[in-house]
Order: sequence, then C-alpha cells, then structure tokens
Amino acid sequence: GRSFSPKPQARPDSARMCSKMARPVVLGSCVLALLGRSGQAACPADLDPYSAEPNPFGWPVTPAEFGYDQPECWAAKYERCGGERQSPMDLNFHLSGPDCAPRVAGTVGDLAARANYKILAGRPAMSVSKYMRGISMMTGSSIGSLKLQDANGMPVEYEAVDAVLTAGGLHKVDSFIADAELLIFHQPKNSTDAFASRVVLSVPFRKSESGAGSELFEQMGLSGGAMPESGVWRAPKSVDLQAATQAALEGQSFAYSGSMPMPPCIENIRYILLTTKQPVSAAQLSSLEGVLSKYAGGTRKRPLVSRALAGGGCRAVDEDSVQVPAVDTSCASPSNSSSACWAATCGVSPLDLAPARADKSKAAQDAADMIGYRPTSNVTVSPSMFSLDAAGDFGALLVNGRLFQATKLSLKAVSQHTFNGTRYAAELVVEHILFGDSFPGGAAAVRGAATQGAAHGATTPAATVDAGHGTTTPAPHDAAVDVAASHGDSTDAAVADGSHHRRLEQEENVVAAPTVTTAAPTVTHAEAAAPTVTQAGHVVHRVMLSIPLKLGRESALLRSLGLGDKGHQGAIRD
Repeated sequence: GRSFSPKPQARPDSARMCSKMARPVVLGSCVLALLGRSGQAACPADLDPYSAEPNPFGWPVTPAEFGYDQPECWAAKYERCGGERQSPMDLNFHLSGPDCAPRVAGTVGDLAARANYKILAGRPAMSVSKYMRGISMMTGSSIGSLKLQDANGMPVEYEAVDAVLTAGGLHKVDSFIADAELLIFHQPKNSTDAFASRVVLSVPFRKSESGAGSELFEQMGLSGGAMPESGVWRAPKSVDLQAATQAALEGQSFAYSGSMPMPPCIENIRYILLTTKQPVSAAQLSSLEGVLSKYAGGTRKRPLVSRALAGGGCRAVDEDSVQVPAVDTSCASPSNSSSACWAATCGVSPLDLAPARADKSKAAQDAADMIGYRPTSNVTVSPSMFSLDAAGDFGALLVNGRLFQATKLSLKAVSQHTFNGTRYAAELVVEHILFGDSFPGGAAAVRGAATQGAAHGATTPAATVDAGHGTTTPAPHDAAVDVAASHGDSTDAAVADGSHHRRLEQEENVVAAPTVTTAAPTVTHAEAAAPTVTQAGHVVHRVMLSIPLKLGRESALLRSLGLGDKGHQGAIRD
C-alpha cells in the first residue's frame, strides 16, 4: 500500500516516531546503499555506494561506488575528483614558472624528532583494504603521533590512526616511483570529524639489488612464504613502525597539499613524502603483490596528476617543512554540488553541536508536550541531489503555542552537522512548516491577522527550536528549502573566544527538555534575514529537527520507507 513515486506529491507511509528524537538512532549498513545514490549512477553502475570497511581518513562510512580500472569515471559520481588539488601527484621539479621550484622551509631530518610511532605488540591483525589497495594495520586506537606546526607556526599534534602498505608507489618524486609505499595516516589529536585536515606520511621502498629484505615486511608476514588464507591474518611478530620509518625520517622530505587519492577525493590532505628509500627484497615485493592481487582486486592505483596548473605555474611543494597550511575551502568554480560554493546562502549552517557551548539560561520544556508525531500512510519517497526525501503528514510539533506540521523526512549519508565534534554515518532531518503557511495566502490569511503575518515576513520565525541539534537548514535539497531560523539573540558566527562555533541555545538534556525561544530572534547574518517567500508572496516558516544516525542494527523507520528492500530501493532510485 505504499507509494514510491519519483516526485514528492503523495504522502509517505512511516513507522511511528517517538519523542526521544535527540538520541543517536542506529541503522544497518544496508540502508546506506540508497542514501549514497544521488541522481544518475556513476560509471560503472552496478556497485554499492558504501562498504563496511574501516576508513583510514576517518569517514564513518567508506565510499565504494567506483573502480580502479576506470578512474576517468570518478568525477561523474564524485565531483571533487575533478578538482585542481588532486592526488597522487607527479612532483616534477623540472617545470618552469611560478612556484615550480620547491620552497626550502626547514632543515633535513627535522621530522625525526617529531615522530613517535608505537610498536604494535604481540601478533597484530593485518587486513587487506580494497579501498586503499593495501594492507592496513588499523587497531582502532592511536598507533603513534607526529608533532607539526599549523599555518601560524603554532605547535599542533597529530595522532596516527592507521598505516597502509601498498605495492607500487602512489607518487613520483623527481622521476622516482617507489616499488612499495608505506602510508601513515594522521588526524588532529582528539578530533573525530572526518572533514578535518589530515596528514599522510609516505615512506618509499625500493627493490634491493643486493637482495636485502625489509624488517617491516617480515614482521607483517610478507616474507615470500605461503599466501595468507584470507584477507585478514595475524602478523607472525610485533610490528615496529618507529624502526621502519626512522632512517627515512632522518632524510629529506617534500610536502604538498592534495586530496584523498580515491573517491570522494576531498582536498584536505597534507602529504609529507620522505625520500630516503628503504630496501625490500624481490620475494617480499612478490608476496605483497600476490596478496593484493588476490584479496584487494589488484595493485593498480589512480594515475598521477600533473603539478602544472591550467592557468600557468605549479602547485606548491615545500622542502623539509613541518608546517601544515590551512585547508583551501574556496569555491574553484560555481557548482551547486560543492558545499564550498554555498557560503552566500548557507553561511550559518550546518554547525557543530557542542554541549559545552549551549546556553542553558532559558526555561526548559518537556519534549512530550511539544512532539505529536503519529503513524501515517500514503508516503512518497524520492531521491533529491543530496538526500532521500519522504513526503507525508507525520504529525506536528508545538513551539511557543504554534503548531508546525511535519511534512518531510530527509535522509543524508554522512551527517552534515557534527555532534560534539563527531560526524555520524547519516542524518535524519524532520522538516516542519508553520500551520497555514502552505495554504493560499499563508498562515496570516488562515489566522485572519494580516498585520501579524506582515510582522513575521519582516524577520525570522517567531518560534525556533534547538531540540538538541540546532534549528537549521540542511544542505539545500531545492530552492524552497533554503530558509532561515536563527538561534535567538546570539547567532554570532564566531563566539567570543574565537572558536568559530555558532552559539547553541541548549543541549544539556535534549531528550527530556529541549529549550524553546520565547521571542522573535534577532538575526545578525544577511543570508539568514528572512524565512522562505513563495511565488505567491507569503512567508513560509520552518523548523528542522535533526537526528544523528550511527551504524548498527537495522532501523525500523528506514525499512518502512523502503530501505533494505531491494524491490523498493529500485523503485525509489528509478
């Protein structure tokens, strides 16, 4: 009895939604398969969007809708793969033009005293990564640290979260391509946001002419003996990362700002490429290549991109640098598909929801007195550019004595907000519209109070709810959703301590007591100065309720929308 029309005119059938909406909701990984699809399928078209493989870049899910045999297709699905700061790069030092010569920024060997990697004691687990096409040593905890400097020269510590050994080098450094490459992945210490800047340290290996082998390869079980029986095995002995990198850390290095070398190709990576080659025997290389060919699908990588810029000059390369520049988040070219280009209309959302920054001075109200959701039928589920949307009548939310109708559910893979610094696997947003705003003439006409309606048209909505996760508009689904509801009288983009978080109105116990503003909020950002104005000329006031979703067991709500059912998923997608 459910309708799965490609256009959201009908109303979706949904499971009952309880009032405890602020708790992270658990969903199965199969649900993410449809959330990751946005419009036309990538090339090839028969791949699942996500895999359950742990992600070395900190993403809550791992993209999988791409193939290494067709890297030219990546940008069709993952737009950032067509950017100008992509990786891996050919560090060609023979080009001429601005920034083509490496900039000497430090002293040879400076990194040796800044790196402190652990011994992975006992028999640590080795696992083949199809995503990286390498062997991962991820333990789920820190495997060391690297102390560097930020763009202002201030000390910053990065913790190592994974080390991946891959056959064949990703990069070319002054005409040299390694026979194998060890990549150590770092994130800012105590950071859980996948979009924060990352540092990748690269150690090159070259086949030894004397036959000398690598102690690291031997420790990992890659000595040219029997092939592991599966893509996961226990190393025969402890793995000493510090010993494996020490000689290379004492030598020359080159650093540049680039991207993840596979989709989604986000350009937030600082690469530090060590140049002192470590020896590895032919038998050890053969063992590594054999394991990856059998369990990772091969050893082929993304082709090298050129240092030369389209407009002339070269991408900057720093020699012996310990500094990590700020990530360039500029909009390279106008595009609705890139969030870097939305600043003009989406400058105040999304944000990080941090309890420590919440304003707890306002009176709290029991969520049970506000939320009136109900089971419903006649649901229409359809994909938009950034989310999966379900349109219907899901009940209502009472805010400051005013009724907001729940008219749409939107699901987005990889949460747009962060919750206390953590970015979740997905996010559910419930969209509410002030009762009457959808009628001809708007709510003012329904209430018969034109003056009151005009007052609302001159400011932001009189009622906004934080509900523990901010009153905000998600990444735009369409022009009509680009609305503004501020956080009361403190909507500064940067709080007084300079941390650049918008101030939240409450957070302490979001399930039992979401806080409600009691007066029309003051807006300090021009882009958030008014609610949506329809073509008919009346104002539409919206409240968005955001719920983070984490990987785990299957969600009954999402299954009721057709996710997890192959037949329904195909109907929604088509």
